[in-house]
Amino acid sequence: MELFNEGQVIFYAEDKQLKKAGVFFNPKREFDRDLNVLVVSSLISNKSAGLELFSGSGIRGLRLCIESNKFNKFTFNDIKSYDTVKRNLELNKKRLLSTDKTVNNTDATLFESSSKYDYIDIDPFGSPVFYLDSALNLLKRGGVLAVSATDTAALLGSAQKACLRKYGSVSPQTSYSNELGIRILIKKVIEYGLNHSINLVPILFNFEGNFIRVYFKADPSKIKPSIGYAYQCYKCPNRVTKALLKCDYCGGRMHKIGPMWLGSLHNEKYLNKMISSLKKNRMKFSDKASLKLMNYLNAVLSELPVFSYYTTSEISSFLKQPEIKISKFKNRTVLSPKGFRTKNSFSNLIATLDSKQSE
Repeated sequence: MELFNEGQVIFYAEDKQLKKAGVFFNPKREFDRDLNVLVVSSLISNKSAGLELFSGSGIRGLRLCIESNKFNKFTFNDIKSYDTVKRNLELNKKRLLSTDKTVNNTDATLFESSSKYDYIDIDPFGSPVFYLDSALNLLKRGGVLAVSATDTAALLGSAQKACLRKYGSVSPQTSYSNELGIRILIKKVIEYGLNHSINLVPILFNFEGNFIRVYFKADPSKIKPSIGYAYQCYKCPNRVTKALLKCDYCGGRMHKIGPMWLGSLHNEKYLNKMISSLKKNRMKFSDKASLKLMNYLNAVLSELPVFSYYTTSEISSFLKQPEIKISKFKNRTVLSPKGFRTKNSFSNLIATLDSKQSE
């Protein structure tokens, strides 16, 4: 094992993702952990209780405890890395004096507690579906649930049978599969929440190639979840969320995708809280990290609240024309470097682009 430091934490972990390594540390996830600290700092009350079902090295939980300063109780759990977590807690004990810490080595599917938690984190290797019941049994009303998935082959359309088996959804490979994967994950988590009489509202997502993470707020109000299907034409790039048998652009057959979450991928109220918190507490992060966080939040907040994005490459391929530079489009998306959103129908989009190309 090697000694690392990140944020205000020092810790031991493996530097390579080996099968035998239960405490692999991925430095490429630092931004994700920065974002996690900001979510907790902004949306969790003081003297809260937190639970991490998959602690690994403990770096995420340690950073949340030390840098957010929101928890007076925090439970670390990992069946594979119990000893390492305890070792890393000891390394950082001077900064954890105000936190009552517990370390468990329980199977996450069987985790039980007499206490409820204000914040619960599910960050497994693979799908989080198998651990949602354990978490939701223990989540307080008004609490925050963080859910990660690394089985992106299933969610993004490479392993469609696996997606149907785990998530109960059809997810083909498309130019906007990054968004489909997020929407299908959100749908599944919300369904589990409803089984526990908990209304979960998506707050924010983070997508990093083979990793999806979504934050939810357990909202006490009763809101009908926006779950449904999308319809995709394979003869042209047209896709809609209204039920169509034939494409209203080219007449091709429309293929049903989902079910999935069709509502907003972020919550404006909570994102504004996070932006306000970041402005007041920039000292929690380096200047570089603060700037990256602010840019990300503003980019997400500015995205059009519409289903799907198009890419410049798919449009140019369809039109058989040179690819338009993405800089020409106003409504970009954080989900693709070539992606843009529009409120126009596909027919109107193509008509607009055709007219601009002929100018």
